[in-house]
Formats: sequence, C-alpha cells, structure tokens
Amino acid sequence: MKISMLAKRPVDLAGYRYSRQHYLQTRCRINYLVERYLSIDILSARLADLPTQFENPHQRPWEPIDWQAITPEQIIGVDPALFISVIAGAAEIETPIRAYARESWGYLQSAHPPMARFMGGIFTTDGSPLEVGLWEKEERQHGPAFRKIYQQLTGEKLQPKPNSVEGYQASENLREDVYKHAISRMTTEWGATSVYLWLMAHSTGALQQAIAQPMQDEVNHLAKMWGISYWAFGDSYITRLRGTSKNLISLFKHHQGERTHSNDMLQLTYALHAVELTFTFVRVMVQLHRWNQTLLPGDLEQLFGQPQRDIRD
Repeated sequence: MKISMLAKRPVDLAGYRYSRQHYLQTRCRINYLVERYLSIDILSARLADLPTQFENPHQRPWEPIDWQAITPEQIIGVDPALFISVIAGAAEIETPIRAYARESWGYLQSAHPPMARFMGGIFTTDGSPLEVGLWEKEERQHGPAFRKIYQQLTGEKLQPKPNSVEGYQASENLREDVYKHAISRMTTEWGATSVYLWLMAHSTGALQQAIAQPMQDEVNHLAKMWGISYWAFGDSYITRLRGTSKNLISLFKHHQGERTHSNDMLQLTYALHAVELTFTFVRVMVQLHRWNQTLLPGDLEQLFGQPQRDIRD
C-alpha cells in the first residue's frame, strides 16, 4: 500500500515543519496556530468560564516543560539573534506584573468588583494585599518562563529591566477611565498573543512547547477582557483598537540598546520580518472580529447581568 507523503512530513504545534521556512510557509504556520488556539469555540469557552472564575478562581494548569531540552537548533526560519531578542523583550514586557494588577484593580473596583478581584485580587483599606488575583497568578509565571528560555538559548542569565507603570489615575469620568484601561489591557493582551504566536511559528520541539504555555494564558485573558468589554461598552471600543498595531512594535524594540545584540543588527533583521509580524497582528484581530460577530448582548447579560448605567452610557 502506498504511504501518503503527508503522513511522512514532520509536524509540531504549528503544523507542518518546513526544512527551509520562508514567508508564505510562516504564514501557513501562523494560520494553523490561530485556528488551533484561537478558534471560535475556544474563545467562547474562555469567556463563558469567567463567571465561574469570579466565584471560584483557579489557575489554568500548564503542561510540563522540559527546560533542559530547549536548544538554539529549535529556532527555525528566522535569525536566532532576532528570535532571542524578542524572547528577552517578552521577559521585560511581562515585568512588573504586580504593578499591572494593582493598576487594573484601581480602575475596575468601582465599575466591576468581581473583575477587579479577578485581575488584582483583594486589598485592605490601607492598600495591603489580602488575595492575589487570578490574572496576576497566571501572568506572573510568564516572565520567569521567558528568562529560562533565554538562558537555555544563550547560556546567560537575563536581567530584565522592568517597565514603568503609570498606576491608577482617576478622573471625574468613571466610564472614560475604565474604557481607556480596557483598551490598554486588550491591546497588551493582543500584542502578547501575536508575538508569542510568531515565536511559535519560528520554533519547534521543547522550545515551541514552552512558549505555548504563556501564549495560551494570553489567549485566555484576551478573550475574557474582550468579552466583558463588549458587554460593558457595546462594540464602540473596537474602533479604538484599529490602528494600534504600530504601538505593538515596542515589544521588539524595548531596551534593545541595552542587550548584547547591536541596534543595527536588530533593525535589519526586524525589517526583514516586519511583514510577517504585521500579518500575525492582523490575523489575530481578524479572528477576534469573527468571534465578536457571534457574541449576542442577551447571552452576555446572562453571563454578567446588566451593565452599570454610568459605564454603558
């Protein structure tokens, strides 16, 4: 019996693994990853899970990671220097999670206390933490994971420089405060999801499996923030997400001059992959728009009740 040639092809989490990966093949792998990890059913399930997480918070379990099996040879179709630089950038972007969580709690506490608890936990009146939020518990695993990946790929320990966080800055307009924060949070989750998908499309083996764990957390958080924002504000916020792709490029340039890779090299290698990076951002957003069309106000109200008037109006 003739064996199918397709059955002989090497595959990984992104589908067929090409021996010499070029742009169109990278696109195929990105499309495969989006359909695998951001399907309509998966996004809907992640959103539907949110009320349960309000009542009984529990972390999404990570699959075991064989850290020692991660090698530079598992980087495919991209200059390893660029790939490693993006890994370093991811470790920095994921820091400091505690400050991010406290900021979200500040904006959401008056508008939606259960979501504030999900993001930032519970605090005493003097600001001391009583409980760590589920979002923070899941997100704070990401920075250490990317630092481990960096060390496996380079043999060096990464000393990431944390981002500065503005913190909670209230105005007299609660709706606009929460609105802007929701946009900011969704943009960050969208950017992280896209970056990690791109990294997975350019990796295989234990390296790819390690990146898949924080990537799935980001998808989970993106779906929850997108869905509850649609419930709160209708679809007006979607227009504000358009045109923000250029801001996500900062994920690749953050502190690049402080790394061992020169700016000239990074700029050159980045330019060569700018098109496929842009494709990844757009592809994720297109999938979110497809999903958004399936979200019905009545179904969202069954999940979360009626939105506050001072938020919706």
